[in-house]
Amino acid sequence: MKYLFKIILFFWITISLAQPKLEMTPKGFAPLEIETPNRPINKLLELSKDWAPYYNQDGYDVFDVTENSLTIEARCKNAYSYWNIGVKYNFDIKYSLKIVFGKNQKYTLTFIVEEIYTDRVPLKSTVADFFTPGGKLKEDFKDVKPSLERTVNKIVKSYINYIAQQSAPLSITGQDTNN
Repeated sequence: MKYLFKIILFFWITISLAQPKLEMTPKGFAPLEIETPNRPINKLLELSKDWAPYYNQDGYDVFDVTENSLTIEARCKNAYSYWNIGVKYNFDIKYSLKIVFGKNQKYTLTFIVEEIYTDRVPLKSTVADFFTPGGKLKEDFKDVKPSLERTVNKIVKSYINYIAQQSAPLSITGQDTNN
């Protein structure tokens, strides 16, 4: 039993580290392409709708639903922070996650930071404001990039893992777990 646990732990760590990570750029976050689980697209769309309340317990919206895509919009509290003169500032974001299931056995996740909030007040800042016109991160915002990337990757990883786990065809006992 101990060896089985070690093997499972090893594979779980390997898989979680192997997932691609989104990186913040002046244009936002580049779309991420992932292998589609072996399920019909309509089932994957339903699983995507099920993930929204699972992860976004403070509210969400699902819209632009088509036969192979949908968009989930939600708020994330304390999505990023930065320090300025010894004071830590926390910010919330409203984001959208566009999910498109392609016919090429891959799906695309596009993460967009729609709005940035502080104390529930929307700011006029965007992700592009954290960068210089030359594309370098501004000195005052050096804490923002790793902080926001960590949050975005946590959200995306949650979605990817949810879809993968809910799409697993059989349990260890050999019974279908998705009924």
